[in-house]
Amino acid sequence: MNLGDLELRSAHHKRPTVQRVYTDELPPPPSRAQFDDCPSLSSSISEAPTVIPWVAPTSRQITPDGSFDTIRPEIQRSSIGTNEEAYTSSAPLVVRFDEEQIRNTEIAASKRAPKMEEIDSESSPPTPTDDTPYIRFAIDQLTRDEEINASQRPSTSTSSGSYPVDRIVPDYGLGYLSTKQQREELALTRKHRSTPTPEGRLFAFNPTRPLSEHSPSHPSPIPPRQLLSATPESFIPVDAPTHTPKYPTLTFVPTILRPASMITLFIICLLMVTALMFCAIYSTYHNGLYEWSGGIYGGRYFLFGFMPQIFAACIFVYVQGVMSATTRIMPYTLMAMDNAEDRAGALFLGIFPRSMLLPRLEGPFAIDVSTSLFWLTIFTIPLQSCLFSVIQVNGVWRWTTVQGIAWTLVAIYILVLVGIVMSGLFWFHRVTGLIWDPRSLADIFALLPRSNSLGDYPGTDIMVNKSEIRDRLSLRSDRLGYWMTQHRSQGLFYCIGEEGASTRRYTLASGKISEKFAAAVTYADVEQNAAAYTTEARFRYIPWQLRDTFVIFWVVAAFLTLLALFIVSFLPSTALRNGFPPLVEAAPNKVGFSSANFLYSFIPSVLGMLLYLLFQPLDMALRKLQPWADLSSPDGATAERSLLLEYTAALPIQCTFVALRDGHLRVALVSLLSFLFILLPVLAGGIFFPLTIPTNEVVMIPNLSAFYICLTILILYVFGLAALLPGRRPLRLPHAVDSLAEIISFVYGSRLLEDAAFRAPRSKADLVTRLMVTHRDTGRAPRYGFGLYRGRHGKDCLGIEKLSRQGSPVLMMGEEPEPPIERPPMSHSRVRVTPGRGIPITIRGPYV
Repeated sequence: MNLGDLELRSAHHKRPTVQRVYTDELPPPPSRAQFDDCPSLSSSISEAPTVIPWVAPTSRQITPDGSFDTIRPEIQRSSIGTNEEAYTSSAPLVVRFDEEQIRNTEIAASKRAPKMEEIDSESSPPTPTDDTPYIRFAIDQLTRDEEINASQRPSTSTSSGSYPVDRIVPDYGLGYLSTKQQREELALTRKHRSTPTPEGRLFAFNPTRPLSEHSPSHPSPIPPRQLLSATPESFIPVDAPTHTPKYPTLTFVPTILRPASMITLFIICLLMVTALMFCAIYSTYHNGLYEWSGGIYGGRYFLFGFMPQIFAACIFVYVQGVMSATTRIMPYTLMAMDNAEDRAGALFLGIFPRSMLLPRLEGPFAIDVSTSLFWLTIFTIPLQSCLFSVIQVNGVWRWTTVQGIAWTLVAIYILVLVGIVMSGLFWFHRVTGLIWDPRSLADIFALLPRSNSLGDYPGTDIMVNKSEIRDRLSLRSDRLGYWMTQHRSQGLFYCIGEEGASTRRYTLASGKISEKFAAAVTYADVEQNAAAYTTEARFRYIPWQLRDTFVIFWVVAAFLTLLALFIVSFLPSTALRNGFPPLVEAAPNKVGFSSANFLYSFIPSVLGMLLYLLFQPLDMALRKLQPWADLSSPDGATAERSLLLEYTAALPIQCTFVALRDGHLRVALVSLLSFLFILLPVLAGGIFFPLTIPTNEVVMIPNLSAFYICLTILILYVFGLAALLPGRRPLRLPHAVDSLAEIISFVYGSRLLEDAAFRAPRSKADLVTRLMVTHRDTGRAPRYGFGLYRGRHGKDCLGIEKLSRQGSPVLMMGEEPEPPIERPPMSHSRVRVTPGRGIPITIRGPYV
């Protein structure tokens, strides 16, 4: 075994540890730059070290650092790796020197000697010519306590061999070695006096144990000086302790996804399947269900013409709630998974429900399958509208079940049952990474104060779209859960973080805690960075449904269509109350199918379903953008009217009442209409029915009561679209806020994350209480604004910041054409920016 057979893998604060490794496992020789980082280790001479057996004490005092090993993850305890046998071996190590290697190192060192003298003396503190004795002296001081304890105990026959390796402590006149050993060592030193090359070093110093089994293929044999003195703290993922109220389990699931709710939905769908099968089978063996009586205005017509759609609409709305809750918590669930590949795209998944015109497949396989099966429910209301027809039995007209329609519905609902089972099993005891339901912006911000994953976000606040943000954060696989660091005193904490990345550091200046950054930011950097924050960038984005062109198109098209419908319906020559020819075969066949009944029931119901589904994205756009609109107002907004709004997660009627309470009348109106429009497919499917008039002609006669209700709802539809025309400027943002990454981009540099309100809240009620508490002097609740502000890193940011008299100012970008003036100092002022310019104008106000 030659000189390259030993390498120091880790160093304990009490004793160094030596492991046996193979020569082919040693790292490549370090470069000159690596030696320059550690000038105190580069002047070692080639004196041969003398080996002294180290007597291991039978007991030692457990220190805080040592006791911390007991709670480290298992992956750290197994970091010894393939050298475990050498570590546990009791055979002493014998050091032999290769004479040829020493001669080669002497020649190489003589060639490098002039270059070593050119090292700048100011790059490191002055050191003696040979600082090896001082290093050995430091090692001796680290092990002195245990040596004293060992010397006080009576020696045993096994004490000298109780430690598997020998401690290397050369003397160099410090009195550690015997005279004979000194003479042998000095003789070899005089014969070969040179500085050993990195290949001849006995130790490759690594001050810390690796955090994981993954290590660089070519680690640096000598770390920089700053790594020798301090090790950066890293995030270590841990599981929540069991049976501890302080650290609740991260298995929160919204109520609608819990077993009781999923079982309820399963039973409802099962009852629907049972009812459909009963109607289909009974009508086959009993020549129909009931006799026709009462006409199209009777109770039986309501039972067979409208009730099936009403039941189907209830199931459809329930399924929509399940899909919305799944969409809301799916990104968090993916971030709580152990596999980094599953977590990779979680930041970019949408957290708000979309229209069901097309299925949304962005989650795990089980959720994608269940979502596809749930999507089939959009056909249930139109199919239910033509489920029943009439046939003539022995000269008597009777209500009967259309067999093809009934069994198609049975197949759809069975598939929905399969989706319910798959979704319920997926969420049963699922680790979602959540303590409570993230329904508002404040719930998202509460996950960020301790996060170490905000370093890649600078500049994302002014990016155009999600694709650019994804490119910036493409290598991220953030995790949501509990974390710990190497320091046990910090305990466990809960946040979104990056595994293995270093923690954020803070400093105390002028009595205020602030975050430390790698380098100071000059005012010139701030000015250069502020050039990108223009009014165009601030008001660049608005959902395509709310753009001027589309909103005007919606209103004009809806108005013209409604006008045409009124003209056709009430013009005497084409009055709808008189009926119209079906233009297709109206007589039913033996199984009850009528082409006229199917055409004039299914198609109107499908059109009503399309109107319902097309209006929902407009409603959701207003719900999700209303908090940002309030934050963009000149005086900002309280947390109750901005950060705590839960419009996107609220039920339809619930959203209406909450919006009325908070004064958001447009949101209340649009959300109410969005829910009311479910009546369009329900009523439209039962308006027309083929009847024989006294002239023995078959015509489609409308149910005028249902028709007039549909006309009223269509008038409200036009008013709902017209309500989108005014006041859309505050809804504009630099980019969308549909995913977690896009929302975090507006708060990464905000001092809002340092606010006590977001510091480890225990529950949603605790968070709400902190945000709504009033100031004891002014009696007013804190206010928050969206605009340009000076971030914690010293550069301009565009996003959310807390407004206060002594806090950081928020520059509110306006659109008033004011003449530009010189940029004012950013203190105690609110600022507006002229269109197309990045030069703000100061406006004094009470909240900055």
